Amino acid sequence: MLTTHQGQNILLGTHGTLLSTILNYYDNSYNCDDFLRIIDYMPYIIRLDFEGLNCINKEELLIVKKEYTGNH
Repeated sequence: MLTTHQGQNILLGTHGTLLSTILNYYDNSYNCDDFLRIIDYMPYIIRLDFEGLNCINKEELLIVKKEYTGNH
């Protein structure tokens, strides 16, 4: 996606588990504790900035705390 749309803005909506996997791929210091921190944020909006395929910056834009209770 980054190669195909180089120089363009990309908006991606996903669930927290996949988002955490993506964040860990680009920053291996992002770990389980970080995932557990965002599990209560719905929505959780983060902006990632790239140079080529390298993530050079990330910024949390919107965090709304909504406690996860495990109920559907």
